Amino acid sequence: MPKLVRHSALANANLEYLDQATLADPQLTSEEDRKRLLELALRSNAHLISAMKGIRSLRLPDWCISGPSIAWPLWTALKGKPAMAGNHQLYITYYDPSEQALEKEATYLRHIRQILSAGPYQVHLSNQAGHVIHHDSERMSNGTPVTCTAEALVRDPVQTYALGVRLETNGTFTVLAPFGLSGVFSMKMERNTGYCDEEYFLYKLRRVEAMWPGVALR
Repeated sequence: MPKLVRHSALANANLEYLDQATLADPQLTSEEDRKRLLELALRSNAHLISAMKGIRSLRLPDWCISGPSIAWPLWTALKGKPAMAGNHQLYITYYDPSEQALEKEATYLRHIRQILSAGPYQVHLSNQAGHVIHHDSERMSNGTPVTCTAEALVRDPVQTYALGVRLETNGTFTVLAPFGLSGVFSMKMERNTGYCDEEYFLYKLRRVEAMWPGVALR
């Protein structure tokens, strides 16, 4: 019996001409194809790649750019530029449990702002070491420390934003996607029910709805 070969979503390199439902469907497009398409979208963003190279030079431990910094450039590639400004947020996550972590965080932030001073980004730097997740609702998971960057992504309040990408020294990408990439390719905002209440989720949702008003994001 001849081997069945799944048609690759990469047959056309222009993301705007690819069928979004096909990209998001695990039965029709492989996770490897989604990773390659994500890399294509990110590498086409000159500002983002320049920023990642600058961050890489600082050698932050267990770092990645995360959340909207990954999702929004991909959605721009899929649906075009957002109607509302505000997509130049750069979320940098890392994990440093050392005793000097607080002092180093201030130094990292100063250097990052110097490196990215010519770019468009507003920088959000977060060391996940020692962070403890707390919520108002008793039914949610409370008081559990984060032990690495990948674990911090699992706890992102918006499950769709549970993404991280690191540019390695050899130029390759490491993609962290604990829930997979189908959600971000579908452009559906999903609440991480264990770590986010409805009010906060709706705040995040409304912001993205204002950016892409023609897209059903929920």
